[in-house]
Amino acid sequence: MSALSLPWLLLLLCPIWTYPACPRLAADETVRVERVVDGDTLKLKDGRTIRLIGIDTPELNPYDRTQAEPGATHARDWLRNNFKKGSQLKLVFGVKKHDDYGRWLAHPLWPSGAPLTEQMLLLGLGSLLLIAPNHELWPCLFAAETKARRARRGIWSRPLSMLPSQTGWQMLRGRVTAVSTESNRVRLLLEDKVWLQAGSRSSPELRLRLAQIRPGTLLFVRGWVYRDKGEWRLWLNRPWQYSKEN
Repeated sequence: MSALSLPWLLLLLCPIWTYPACPRLAADETVRVERVVDGDTLKLKDGRTIRLIGIDTPELNPYDRTQAEPGATHARDWLRNNFKKGSQLKLVFGVKKHDDYGRWLAHPLWPSGAPLTEQMLLLGLGSLLLIAPNHELWPCLFAAETKARRARRGIWSRPLSMLPSQTGWQMLRGRVTAVSTESNRVRLLLEDKVWLQAGSRSSPELRLRLAQIRPGTLLFVRGWVYRDKGEWRLWLNRPWQYSKEN
């Protein structure tokens, strides 16, 4: 059984609202916090910058004249209140330890060993963001985010768009109006405007689940949206990129 197959099997057998909490983890290192930069970034006493794995909080936009995104200040302040200057923080580093900006990639932990990002997602302080190979906790983090979204907590209190506004990473909510399958590809049409596509880069389990979705189903989806031949398209390559809505 592949590394992806087991989480998928568990997710199929267990409803999202009863899915087990994230496991307790053993810290790779205990560090001291110098300051909180924003809702998903911290500076350490030793000079390292830590980018939290698994969450993307709204941007403060401190380096230009645009206003902070809604929820950005709240996410930063929540992290500041929990980790003041000089406080200790346990970290578990990702399989990939650095991002393209030289920041360290890590899961911050509560003293119990539970991932801090699970609580942040439950509170609606940010949205789930996972980049391979640092995606091993996706089932429990996805479940935490789903609970917040369905409860309209935090960033999810604002309605999601049904249609893309521009090229780029976006989160959408709409109804499936058509489904088609062809060899190793599944295509779903969202609101008659956006083609959701799953092909060879997605797992067989994911393609099977998408092929079973029927027209009229309300979906939450996220991913990179782009225009091709006058049509909006979004590739669904990971299971945490979509969810059926109530």
